[in-house]
Amino acid sequence: MELLAPAGTMPAFEAALAEGADAVYLGVPSFNARALSRDFSLLEIAGMIKFARERSKKVFLAMNSLIKDGELNQALRTLALLEEVKPDAFIVQDLGLLYLLRRYFPQTAVHASTLMAAHNSLSVNHLAALGCKRVVLARELNLIELAKLSEEAKDAGTELEIFVHGAMCFSYSGLCRFSSLHGGKSSLRGLCVQPCRRKFQWVSSGQNRQKGKGQEGYFFSMNDLCGIEQLAALQKAHVASLKIEGRLKSVAYVRNTVRAYRLALDALEEKSEEQRGRMLVEANSYLDAAMGRSRGAGYFVRSASAGLISPERSGNTGEMVGLLVKTATGQQQGKANFNIVVQLRVPVKVGERLRLHDEQSDARISFTLRMLKVGGQVRKEALAGEQAELQVSGEGLSNRQGSIRGKLYRVDEQNRLEKVSEALRQVVASQQPRPLAAKWKRILADLAQAGEQTKGGKAGRAARGNTRSRGDDILASPQSPAQTQWWLKIASPEALRLRFPFPVSRIVLDLNPETLQAFQGGRHGNMPGRQPIWALPPIILEHQLAWYKKTVTSLCQDGATRFQVGHPSQIRLFDQVPVLELFGDASCNLVNSAALLQMEAEGYRGAQFSIEIDRATLFSSLSSFAGEGRSRRPKKMLTGLQVYGRPALFNARLKAPHFERQYSLSSLRGERYFLKQGEEGVSVHAHEPFSLLAHSHELSRSGLNYLVVDVSYGNARREWSIVKSLFHGKGDIPPFLSGNYAGNLV
Repeated sequence: MELLAPAGTMPAFEAALAEGADAVYLGVPSFNARALSRDFSLLEIAGMIKFARERSKKVFLAMNSLIKDGELNQALRTLALLEEVKPDAFIVQDLGLLYLLRRYFPQTAVHASTLMAAHNSLSVNHLAALGCKRVVLARELNLIELAKLSEEAKDAGTELEIFVHGAMCFSYSGLCRFSSLHGGKSSLRGLCVQPCRRKFQWVSSGQNRQKGKGQEGYFFSMNDLCGIEQLAALQKAHVASLKIEGRLKSVAYVRNTVRAYRLALDALEEKSEEQRGRMLVEANSYLDAAMGRSRGAGYFVRSASAGLISPERSGNTGEMVGLLVKTATGQQQGKANFNIVVQLRVPVKVGERLRLHDEQSDARISFTLRMLKVGGQVRKEALAGEQAELQVSGEGLSNRQGSIRGKLYRVDEQNRLEKVSEALRQVVASQQPRPLAAKWKRILADLAQAGEQTKGGKAGRAARGNTRSRGDDILASPQSPAQTQWWLKIASPEALRLRFPFPVSRIVLDLNPETLQAFQGGRHGNMPGRQPIWALPPIILEHQLAWYKKTVTSLCQDGATRFQVGHPSQIRLFDQVPVLELFGDASCNLVNSAALLQMEAEGYRGAQFSIEIDRATLFSSLSSFAGEGRSRRPKKMLTGLQVYGRPALFNARLKAPHFERQYSLSSLRGERYFLKQGEEGVSVHAHEPFSLLAHSHELSRSGLNYLVVDVSYGNARREWSIVKSLFHGKGDIPPFLSGNYAGNLV
């Protein structure tokens, strides 16, 4: 199995190779999902690739951000330059970028990012068919599911990669909108503000007065993943690559985690069980020294999933320095102070930033070490294995009565900065700026012929956050509002008894056993279009596939002709059935015209844009898509946008014990949220609905073919009254979210 390590800096890159990583992944400037990290220059990337190749190592480039339409030109330019230095693969999530890679760089290896939420055999087969050499699976899969998918991958001729260590998100990757809709910064573009790490409080709501209301906790803050105990099972499942998360982590973290997993992988080859045990103990000691949160087996082991969250605490623990032996009272400049005696596991120096964790109260005291003693002697540094007396300058623990038990952690790396080796520095320095390849000229000519060259303006202008709106051009030549249809998404046919404030052309109905039974029982009232568009959820786990395959086939035999997929791979459910019209949901994360072209090429009748999209990006995408159509072929695929609903902010597979009988919660800022618990997990929804109804007239003139109103969440009658108020702009208008539409998707 390949050991794949992160590198957010050149020292981390070098440490990963030195400690035994087989491959390293780096972020492509401006287009990677860790926008807060320092971007490498193209020359640095070229140098690191050469440095790694000389040592028979691989380098993968993460170009795994959603790309706005105005950034496509710059993305292609970056690809043309990077292709010249021959990375071993690009890691991507954006369907538009995948389309462009296959169109202009067909010989380049592509890996599907975990942000594509590949979670079942459909995902693996579909991404393989799209040309992905490797699929990075969702982190929510257990060992049994991984073994099943490995068989599918082998048949499809693709490799599987899984995250084996590091930070975990509460939501399925690629299906989290919390940061974007509430903070204006998209996790799919590398700017997540991590609302899942905040403290929340259970509250009462109407008749749902739950036991334990008022309790506070970090209910969505996940512990770190640690799969070091599952390596043998992963090897048996024929997983190709083991990925360590952490491009924003320190050099020490990279060194310790890579060293640990290399040792554990080597232990698999040892014949002696005793030796394997010793090597695994040593490996875990390195992980103890790596900065991170509490660790667990994640979703690998079903029985371990209950321990994925520790609601009582959040945040990094840091690098473990040692165990607290006792407390002591010290004197400095005639004043009493609070000291601790620690049995050190690693060296510690005066000036370092430390944090003491009290196991009894869960109190955390952070302090800068100003004084330490060993054997009563004041020193600047204490060594591993020594007992040291450290002065604690923080408040809180000094007033405690009785003994204190806990651990000491290092939380700052400022005194342990590492430099790049002279060998790597020279390789990087030897790189010369490369002119744009001849292939770039051919790409430009193709773009100009297709009417796409105007996207993003000149080649260098489409950097992130500098996208120019073309919305005024769109609105200057509007289509008739009558050409835009209104679609209604419901969860139960009973909602059809309500009176609509607009003409409904299509009904979108959730496909599940309850709605299917109601519809087939004739309880559907007045159904516009005679047949609904059956909507599939974004996540269909492997054991659920059989029901959906059977149900889709049965519906098609009964005359159903329209379906909406929640995940692009679900198109493969219809390989053997005569579906006439297939639509893509907003969960397909479409934010550019190239992604629309990809959906159209696969045969979709229509597709919705992501609800994260902003006005300028929406209009630019519509204009570019229409331009492509005018120059090459008749436009066939319809485009839509959700203008009302309560989309899930989180989509999680987790059924943690602290969620039992709980329904409503709030942030400490007073924001209200609701939990919707199902058989296979939980989703979190905002108290305020998402609405673009105030912009419906503008949107009807934009070139969109249909607008979707979703009243499938909660009480349909209540939702409908809100829709009417927002649609008419009068009455009791409630607070609502408009996402990024009037701002900028960053």
